Amino acid sequence: MIALSGCSLRQSTSDAVGAHPPQRACVGGGDGQAAAVADKANAFAALLSDRQRAALVQEFTLQNAIRWSNLPISIPRLGVKFGDLDATLAAAARDVVAVAMSSCGLKVFDELRLADSVAGPKVPQFNLKPENFFISFLGKPSATTPWMLKLSGHHLAYNITFNGRQASATPLFDGVEPERFTIGDKTYEPLKSQSVALSRLAHAVSAYPDAKLPGTFNDLVKSVVFTLRVGAPPLGGHDTGFPHTYPTGTEDRGVRYGALTKAQQQLVSDAVGSYLELPGRAVATPLRTQYLDPAALADTYIGISGSPDLKKAGSYVRIDGPRVWIELVVQTGVAFVDEVHFHSVWRDKVADYGGEFTR
Repeated sequence: MIALSGCSLRQSTSDAVGAHPPQRACVGGGDGQAAAVADKANAFAALLSDRQRAALVQEFTLQNAIRWSNLPISIPRLGVKFGDLDATLAAAARDVVAVAMSSCGLKVFDELRLADSVAGPKVPQFNLKPENFFISFLGKPSATTPWMLKLSGHHLAYNITFNGRQASATPLFDGVEPERFTIGDKTYEPLKSQSVALSRLAHAVSAYPDAKLPGTFNDLVKSVVFTLRVGAPPLGGHDTGFPHTYPTGTEDRGVRYGALTKAQQQLVSDAVGSYLELPGRAVATPLRTQYLDPAALADTYIGISGSPDLKKAGSYVRIDGPRVWIELVVQTGVAFVDEVHFHSVWRDKVADYGGEFTR
């Protein structure tokens, strides 16, 4: 059983496309303070057996940092699996997530696991289950020295670095299938905040010729690298493309922020904010200052492809700033073949993995 967190939604204006999206209040979540997260992390580690603790705490190296994937459990993960923990240990592991993330980030974590309980029976060959998610620490959790909290499973990767060279919540991957689902008498839509914000932004810029990106998009551009095989699990599936090379100049990046109206510019801030709402405030606040600085926004581009309502496969939205890189792509359904599903990634061109592995 997954204990769910509370995360309310509030309307900033109307519900019409082009108006501000519903913003999550994120009340009662963790602050992401390094000392508090380290305390919870070390308390959890102390409850484990020696074998489990050895799996949980790994070296903070580049090769370990880039070991995350959006693919099912066929791609091996670092750490301990939630399904291998008893109720007490699983609750203690979730307590680490709760203090590191906002209530919204915790809710996304919980609900993406629930989504696998809905999709799993449709595609049993992929072994999609809420239990098949992992937690690991790269480096010993500390209030002062660098370490990373890594959460990974199908359609989810949180890589939160504490005490690194840079404040860092990235790379952060989230995806969902089905987009919306009901369990009992409750309906869930884990990525509503992000998908609504990006759809409204896509609609707002769709009239600008510069916003249209060349080519078509079947998946994210700056995510994990893997090779598909017919009749067999994919190979790879880790962030081996890091450090990534990002577009430069003004061509084929989208419409520039400065060309937008004030109302459209606010939608850019809202869309970026829908991702910044996920980590705890101690992590998110310095990133917000960097991303939404007027000089940074002036050099930020919004690009789109396909349908701006994000209801058709191939629809794609990108925010590309001096540091922030956010993508969302719509793919055809796998478990629910008559529907679509989302893949999304938030990266930081400077601070991925805490800036510990810069060129």
